[in-house]
Amino acid sequence: MFFSNQLLFSEHTLNQIHIYAGRWLDFLMVAFTHCGDEIFYILLIPFLFWCVNKRLATIVGLSFLFSTVFNDIVKFAFNNPRPNPLNLAEGIARLNSVYCPPSSPGFPSGHAQNAVVFWGLLAYTIRHRLFSIFAVFMIVAISYSRLYLGVHFFGDVAGGIIIGCMVFTCAVLLIPYFDRLWNLQLLSAITIFVIIPVALSIAFPDDAAVKSLGVFSGFSIGLIGSKNRFGEPSFKLVPALINYFIGIIVLLLLKEGIKIILPSAAYADFIRYWIIGGWISFGAPFTFNHVPYLSKIYR
Repeated sequence: MFFSNQLLFSEHTLNQIHIYAGRWLDFLMVAFTHCGDEIFYILLIPFLFWCVNKRLATIVGLSFLFSTVFNDIVKFAFNNPRPNPLNLAEGIARLNSVYCPPSSPGFPSGHAQNAVVFWGLLAYTIRHRLFSIFAVFMIVAISYSRLYLGVHFFGDVAGGIIIGCMVFTCAVLLIPYFDRLWNLQLLSAITIFVIIPVALSIAFPDDAAVKSLGVFSGFSIGLIGSKNRFGEPSFKLVPALINYFIGIIVLLLLKEGIKIILPSAAYADFIRYWIIGGWISFGAPFTFNHVPYLSKIYR
């Protein structure tokens, strides 16, 4: 009954939105939708961790990764199709053909859900009025871009926002207990940060879930290994940018280079993203702390 609702799951609604389309708006909506892509978060979360505040980045990053995995599980549980390009107006059908994932179900929208979790938690922890307004704007813009590009129904986006609010609320409630995670006994840590992610990646071998679980596991193990070993970053513009660009170059080399060594398989993606997660939380901070000039941003 829910998925048959003509307002929430109809191409007609998307066509009505596209009445106001234009070339400049096409460009703007594509830009906003890229702000919800994997590469955007791969670039931004390490910046927060290496150059701004490790605890803030860890809370936001792990919550975002959980949201990504949960979104993937819900998507394949409902397995609701995305908009049919044949029922879309010409302009929106063209955008749909370029930006719609070929095999991923539609409900709920991952872009909308993850935007609520990521920007919502940033706004909650930073607690600055202007930034909160900016965060709300980003959530609305990213969510609307998915409708404009014809890759999600209105119900997909609404569902993503609602589930994102649920994940956000759970994350906020768990923040007071967050630091206890890194004081776990060895067996508990291995179970939570290795065995469970590996088991989930086997149970849900979808691309996005496997990658997120790999980063979650590697990042968490790296955090445990780096506990109290490295200082907090103190943002000094030039050293921070140098550290960031070195860290990102290595990260992208790992991301693309390991593909050459490992076969194209789910377990290989898990290993590749596990290494990326470990580089973000341990490898890069270790490097920054042991190279004389790079250690200038740590206090």
